[in-house]
Amino acid sequence: MPSASRLTVLHYTGSTWDGSGIHAALRPLAQTSKFRCLLGVSTGFVAEKLPRLHCWRGPPVRDDRIGPSNLWRTLRVAFRVRRWLRRGSHRVYHGHSRAGLMVGLWLQFLGAKRVVVSVHVYGRQRWFYRWAAARLGPRLLWQTPAMKRHYGCRDQDWKGCMPNGLATPRAEAMRRAPAGGVLRLGGAGMLVRLKRWDLIIEALARLPAGRVVEFSHIGGAVDTEASRACRADLHALVELHGLGARVHWLGWQASSAGLLAQVDAVVVPSDSEAFSMIALEALFAGVPVIATRGGGPEDLIIDGENGWLVPRSDAGALARRIELCCEIPAWAGLRVEPEHLRRFSTESLAPQWAAIYASL
Repeated sequence: MPSASRLTVLHYTGSTWDGSGIHAALRPLAQTSKFRCLLGVSTGFVAEKLPRLHCWRGPPVRDDRIGPSNLWRTLRVAFRVRRWLRRGSHRVYHGHSRAGLMVGLWLQFLGAKRVVVSVHVYGRQRWFYRWAAARLGPRLLWQTPAMKRHYGCRDQDWKGCMPNGLATPRAEAMRRAPAGGVLRLGGAGMLVRLKRWDLIIEALARLPAGRVVEFSHIGGAVDTEASRACRADLHALVELHGLGARVHWLGWQASSAGLLAQVDAVVVPSDSEAFSMIALEALFAGVPVIATRGGGPEDLIIDGENGWLVPRSDAGALARRIELCCEIPAWAGLRVEPEHLRRFSTESLAPQWAAIYASL
């Protein structure tokens, strides 16, 4: 069995875009001394975020697609990865993304043993993920119990789950009630409809006239017609409600540090957020999170202690929670939960990953 110090892990996403939450989750792991990390991407990938990861470039695939159109593309990648694995017994393949799962299944079919896959998404083809879990067994890992519930797994506890993590120091205390009578909210991510940024705009429009609440967003549209249309619709919705002075689209940023330094709380309004790195980053920074129920944030947020949970797709409920957050009593019970956050720290996760990789 190779020693942990010699392990080299190919974290494969197949992406050409560096702004995904998966890449954000891999960077802290790459900074540890437990193993060496390579980021597996497609031809045409451009590194944009810091710290930069060493890249392994493979044939082009659709990183977000499961289906016949991606079947032979991922097989080509699997042959390349198998050759890479054969060059050293200390090498391990770790698949992320939909394409990463398909490559992992091909590698198992081709007889490769040093293979592990993480599921980061709430896919529509639930049967396929259950089938993949039956094929890969303990080598397929979910992110949280909420993901197991989504896919209809028999057991719905933390067994077989490995969440994303952070290496940054944890704040000692949560933010207090906003000063100056202005509540500043933040959000981060792609401008796509499943993120439900429209709910925040609708919630702000429902607040009483005396409530001064601002929302700042980092991120932007991706290179698809649907995302560009979503961006246009969001700007039109802001204009319709006359919120141009209170909603700020800040575009893509190298990190979330600037946003987290200036906001009182972070909002995650998606109906089906698989995990939410911005929520985790906020909690580590001592910033409470307002998130919808029914997804990964349910395993991050302890309602009333480090944030608040609201019903999905309910702008009225979100507006009521935001209005309550304008009052000092809403913040009285907030506190940092060190034991809870330790589960999501790289300090805790890196040794666990090293043991999983070495066991392969």
